[in-house]
Amino acid sequence: MKMEKIIKKLTKPQKSWLENIQATREMLLGNLSMTAEIPAQTFYEKDRAEFILSRFTESGILEPKTDKLHNAIGKIEGSSNKNIVVCTHMDNSFDNSIDQNIQITENSVYGAGVADDNISTAVLLTLPDILKRINMNFNSNIILLATTRYHGRGDFEGMRSFIKNYGDNIDAVVNLKGINFGTLNYFTLSRVRCDITCEIDDDNRESTWLKMAGGSAILTINEIIDSLYQIPLPRKPKTLLNVGMISGGERYSTVSREASIRLEVLSEDDKIMDQVIEDIKIRCVDIGAKHGTRVTADFFGRHNASSLSSGHPLVKNALEIVKTLGASPAMEYSNSQITVSLAENIPSVNIALTTGRGGSSSKSHIDIAPLDLGILQLVMLLQAVDKTLGE
Repeated sequence: MKMEKIIKKLTKPQKSWLENIQATREMLLGNLSMTAEIPAQTFYEKDRAEFILSRFTESGILEPKTDKLHNAIGKIEGSSNKNIVVCTHMDNSFDNSIDQNIQITENSVYGAGVADDNISTAVLLTLPDILKRINMNFNSNIILLATTRYHGRGDFEGMRSFIKNYGDNIDAVVNLKGINFGTLNYFTLSRVRCDITCEIDDDNRESTWLKMAGGSAILTINEIIDSLYQIPLPRKPKTLLNVGMISGGERYSTVSREASIRLEVLSEDDKIMDQVIEDIKIRCVDIGAKHGTRVTADFFGRHNASSLSSGHPLVKNALEIVKTLGASPAMEYSNSQITVSLAENIPSVNIALTTGRGGSSSKSHIDIAPLDLGILQLVMLLQAVDKTLGE
């Protein structure tokens, strides 16, 4: 839908909000640029957390704070004891070897991690100034939260820590994602991740025809992959297994002594997940014994299935707002930190801010123009949730 048609559907206050949001674009892009300049690999987010706290202070947040995991927490005071959390994660999935410089063009911003999710952090930093500019006040307290330890082995630990300490006082969670505008997540699947490693115990690294003929860690791990994809997975409840990464070997003329895979299993049913985990363990043991190799299966990141109903006020409001802003809502399962809050029966939803392409390559980018509607979506949703909590 063209912007002109969208604006016609907005109320007079909403049109004013959009104009003020557009006026903060330079500030938003500045916050994005400064955020991207600070390395924040998972488990090493302290410097970025300190920057976020300083920006909270500059925007008028009184006494922003952090915790032992370096989560950055700010609070916009309301007039009641209700609390709405607006959150995103601050860490990136890549290390300092990745070029983290960003390039801002007329229509897009390019750079590693821009869409996943440095732009969400930038919006979180800019939100206090946006709300001041549009003169919006809330009955509820708005808790601004930038979490650490999101990616990989971090396994949402920052969010877990926050929910453990403050969960009893949280009434709703709105989690910000970079892309793609119109996507809404309000249910999660049962999930587990697993790193499977195959190691050959052989101190003699000399390459011989006999050793090569005798097999390698790569061949063993390949057999494990074949076996994993033979596990009978039901269509209902829907269950799937995905090998996301394969690694191993050293060079052409050396028998591979170590190889590994990283996999993820998703299911709509927690009991099915338990069965699949046990099946994976058995197959790893049997194949390792067959080849005389050491095979280890390290499971982590286990989450249970949980969800809201599409009839829940938080979801209904989010859906209606997305439609008002000209997008076709795309409801998908979430692999984000609302997994943690939903498991604690806290109403939670993911919203996406713009369009673009994710990843850690130079092709990763966000589109600038849709950001105005993405932020307006957030403001409208906060107003709607605040009104619902006050009823």
